Amino acid sequence: MAYYEQKSKNSYKIVVSMGYDSNGKHRRVSKTVKLPENMSESKRQKELNTLCVLFQQEVENGLYLDGGKITFGEFAAKWLTDYAEKNLAPTTLVSYKIILNRILPALGHITLSKLQPHNLIQFYNSLDEEGARLDGRFTPTKALIKYLEPLTISHIIKTTGISSKTCRRLKTGMATNYSTAQKLCNCYKLDFNRMFKGNSEKKLTRKTIRNHHIVIHSILSTAVDWNILLNNPAERAKPQKVTKSKAKYYNDEQVADMLQCLKIEPLMYMTMIYLAIDIGLREGELTGLKWEDINFDTCEININKQRHYITGYGNIEGKPKTDAGVRTVTASKTVISLLKEYKKQQNENRLKFGTAWQNGKYVFLHEDGSPISTQLPYKWFTKFLNRHNLPKITFHQLRHTNASLLISSGEDIVTVSGRLGHADKNVTLNTYSHIIKSKEAQVANKMDEFYAGLNLKNVIYNTTA
Repeated sequence: MAYYEQKSKNSYKIVVSMGYDSNGKHRRVSKTVKLPENMSESKRQKELNTLCVLFQQEVENGLYLDGGKITFGEFAAKWLTDYAEKNLAPTTLVSYKIILNRILPALGHITLSKLQPHNLIQFYNSLDEEGARLDGRFTPTKALIKYLEPLTISHIIKTTGISSKTCRRLKTGMATNYSTAQKLCNCYKLDFNRMFKGNSEKKLTRKTIRNHHIVIHSILSTAVDWNILLNNPAERAKPQKVTKSKAKYYNDEQVADMLQCLKIEPLMYMTMIYLAIDIGLREGELTGLKWEDINFDTCEININKQRHYITGYGNIEGKPKTDAGVRTVTASKTVISLLKEYKKQQNENRLKFGTAWQNGKYVFLHEDGSPISTQLPYKWFTKFLNRHNLPKITFHQLRHTNASLLISSGEDIVTVSGRLGHADKNVTLNTYSHIIKSKEAQVANKMDEFYAGLNLKNVIYNTTA
């Protein structure tokens, strides 16, 4: 039987009686709910009665989680299986799991009801300290060496896929990279922070710290939605703001110089760069592109997926960054011609390799048909700029270059936003506000050109009239 008790004006305790135990002690389970202030009395009574019925069903079916007993770590595990794995994109899910590797050792032991904003602030501050990054070297602890001691090299290789050389190094306590350390812990279900000691001297960026906050906030928001918590402590614990830098890009002259240098480069990379400049593809969208996504007759390219490299997991295919990222963009005839030529070259490679051809499903492949790494465009582009002594920008900033070319040519923001796959035109406005502002002088000059075209002479206003 379920009933409720009023605690304050809008707060109520719902209680479910579960009978008596063997000692004759009355067993009860309760939770607190908060109703909106503006509810009428009849609606309030109806809502409370409904909540009583639902809560009793939760308890009887073993679905109720007590925020006063369950820890953040226990709830995070349930959140992963019951919510994240069903609702998040694969790449997002994997990145969240990696982030949880830092979160859980620090906060996992705290019960949900006792988790306070100051706990989160302390955690965010710890991420801003030296050695917080996971891209350094990781040394096995005594606990790991002891765990690995009875295991044979062949057993570790078979279980983890780690090379024999690395296995021997680990068994003797020598350091390894994060990817290997994480793989070992995942395969043997070991506590990463207990088995390895990091020796990176680098701090996490503010953006990365912000990402940790996003994961925590999402987990606790779900706890509120499931009526396990009354409010989300992450709402009152914000990390330092991320300082947004101006989008860096090439101007018209610099683009011309770069394209001139591209003439002597391999066709695959030339096609990549032209695609990035022409339609503003992200690296993941570029490497996730398939031939079936390209309509050579209409010059349309369908962007519906992207690939990402995630440490410890490799290259993973998933949906674009946002729903708006799924889009169809019309490419220039120049780019379509390059794609046709590159496809012809790829078919020649297919014949050359014969049965050794790996039949990769993506547009951009190695000569043997195997997919390129998602990191290859960035790495090759960096070396390309160095070879030709060109101004330093990143591969992603070719996307900014595309936006600047469109805006400078007078294209409207809605069109630019749609081609880039932004969820909101305000994202485009905020990202490229400095480019838009630079056009103000051009507008004034155009007005001067307009006045000059009218052949107006000695225009004097009578200010004394």
